[in-house]
Amino acid sequence: MNKARMWKSYLGVPVLAAMLSMGSAYAQSLASGDQKALKDMAMANMAEVETGKLALQKSQNAEVKAFAQQMVDDHSKGLEEVKKVASAKNVTLPTELDAKHKAMSKKLEGLSGDKFDREYMELAGVKSHKEAKAIVSKAQTGAKDADVKGVAAKLQPTIEQHMGHVQQLNASLKSGTSMGASGSAGSSGSGQPAKDMKRGDTTAAPGASDASGTSAAGTTGSTVRDGSKPPAPKDSGNTDSPNHPSNPANKVTK
Repeated sequence: MNKARMWKSYLGVPVLAAMLSMGSAYAQSLASGDQKALKDMAMANMAEVETGKLALQKSQNAEVKAFAQQMVDDHSKGLEEVKKVASAKNVTLPTELDAKHKAMSKKLEGLSGDKFDREYMELAGVKSHKEAKAIVSKAQTGAKDADVKGVAAKLQPTIEQHMGHVQQLNASLKSGTSMGASGSAGSSGSGQPAKDMKRGDTTAAPGASDASGTSAAGTTGSTVRDGSKPPAPKDSGNTDSPNHPSNPANKVTK
């Protein structure tokens, strides 16, 4: 029994070595540029997932958080697609962020509030998606392996959709019109919407009057506070009494 086990162990070593060499040879058969494309696509997806999770923790902006959740969901799926191809090609993918993306995450971790939102959208949103689009575009035109080209083409529509979304959201953040934590539009800081502050709305309530007695409609009040009719001016030819002989209405027309 011991001899049998010994022979099996001897035979197992070369068989295992042969299998490993075959896998290595297959990976080497994949062009170095194609291997790099897979690794770059994996890194781009990993970075979006990690920064998206960070935004979900730190941001107080409803729209930014919704965007971050979409990044986590979509790029997690994208990463799985890349892993499938890499596994089939025996290409080892990175398991952690590279130095550049670690530095980006560290920078974002040190920010908060509006500063975090703007920087997250600028770095992980605009900049990173431009880089990701360049990676998949290059893979589709330059890769030699059909599967590498295929996964790049599969990722591109999602990246482009994200780019359109992030540009709109980034613009609204810069202009201060995005939805905040409460879900209300950005205000001027006084509780009144910014557009109302710019308009300078000074319209008084209906029926109100100012110190001069002018009503909100811009006409002079025709009654006094007790509700009675005010006396007519002396030079008007009228008096309070409708029966007064000086009242023009009582003059007999000849």
